[in-house]
Amino acid sequence: MSPVDDAFISGSLDKTIRLWDLRSPNCQGLMHLQGKPVCSFDPEGLIFAAGVNSEMVKLYDLRSFDKGPFATFKMNYDRTCEWTSLKFSNDGKLILLATNGGFLRLVDAFKGAVLHTFGVSRRRQI
Repeated sequence: MSPVDDAFISGSLDKTIRLWDLRSPNCQGLMHLQGKPVCSFDPEGLIFAAGVNSEMVKLYDLRSFDKGPFATFKMNYDRTCEWTSLKFSNDGKLILLATNGGFLRLVDAFKGAVLHTFGVSRRRQI
């Protein structure tokens, strides 16, 4: 959901991102990508991030997304898992990448540098 209006963004297995308005049944924008995306708006609703193929994060200006990303950050690809979601921090300076592989990755939203990886320990049940 956009933090400023009635828009929302969706990523699909058909390798598309769609921009929607709650007041309309039809999508308001469509992007075709080279891989499966996860996406999210920044806190101001002006930028959105697209995580593509669990290996890169692309940043787009909402007003001119059809011109392509203004920044692309290539990440080390981990074949053991896929990204399941991404979310901006409240101040817009960080992006949290969630995975289905037992860890989360915290990324600098301006430089694309991985700042920290949070591992999820699995407790053995008796």
